[in-house]
Amino acid sequence: MISLIPWGTFTTYGEIARVINTSPRAVGLYASKNPFPLIVPCHRVVRGDMRVGGYGYGEELKAQLLIREGIEVDLSRMRVTPNKLIRASDLRRMMEVSGHASST
Repeated sequence: MISLIPWGTFTTYGEIARVINTSPRAVGLYASKNPFPLIVPCHRVVRGDMRVGGYGYGEELKAQLLIREGIEVDLSRMRVTPNKLIRASDLRRMMEVSGHASST
């Protein structure tokens, strides 16, 4: 599902968790084990409080990748502006269009 998040947008661990019926922590654990971070763009997944959150190559690089994609990040607080947030309902539609099955 993370690979479906379009360039220039982002979602939260919680939004993904709602779609696949699991916990945000489980989504975070999966993302932390991602061996292909630029192919499966886990930098596009942030915490529910809009903090950038962890990243295998560091929080600063994650923030810079988001900024490069046009997402507003307050670097002093390491928080994203939610104007490009993709909600669970949109993620479900993306999965349907792409032919991926959802557990909900």
